[in-house]
Amino acid sequence: MIFCVLTRRKIIISCFFMIIFGIIAFSSAHSLTAPSIVRAPGTYYMAHTQEKVVALTFDDGPNPIDTPKIMEILKEKKVRATFFVLGQAVKEYPDLVKRLVSEGHEIGNHSYDHDYKQRQLLREIGQTDAAVYAACGTHTYFYRPPGGCITKEQLDSIKKNGQVVVLWSVDSKDWRDPGVNQIVKNVMDHVFPGAIILMHDGGYRRTQTVKALATVIDSLKSEGYRIVTLSELKALDNELK
Repeated sequence: MIFCVLTRRKIIISCFFMIIFGIIAFSSAHSLTAPSIVRAPGTYYMAHTQEKVVALTFDDGPNPIDTPKIMEILKEKKVRATFFVLGQAVKEYPDLVKRLVSEGHEIGNHSYDHDYKQRQLLREIGQTDAAVYAACGTHTYFYRPPGGCITKEQLDSIKKNGQVVVLWSVDSKDWRDPGVNQIVKNVMDHVFPGAIILMHDGGYRRTQTVKALATVIDSLKSEGYRIVTLSELKALDNELK
């Protein structure tokens, strides 16, 4: 008798945990928050619009190998994007930033050396902004924290500094090197009007990103999406009008 009671109890407990894990797995597979939307109160991660328009953004550059390849694809496809640059990379490759601006792309601020803790937050933002200005004569308006990590105190400081903190709505997961087809799938499975798409042109070799980019752009266009810079996307945000 005791054996039967214990067995039934174990079965009930096992079934309970299986149901819980199943719910979690289902939520992860179907929620926009996994793997897509990364947000925090007071940040900008999407535009509120019914128009099929998205912003394509690149982090961690400029990189002398992959950034020029990405620029060539964007030029061929007649697409302008927003590049969140690292200050130390800008100082090393100022001509790439100058070229980005001359080809109509927008420059965002991604800190100076990608310190996730952002221990010298405003100083790093200032250093990167100064490097961008020295390279191309423009200042940075959008700031994207490394890894999308931001505290309320840091957010308040950045706002007082006159900048907008930008996260993202759709993560291509190219930083995982999941394969070219998977990068395309990660974007197209989660895209929606007003989305901000995260990709990378630096950090280390972005061979898969380069190979996937043209297909991502063609796929978006085939579904009726127009690709714009962050400033253009923000201007279309109905909630801000």
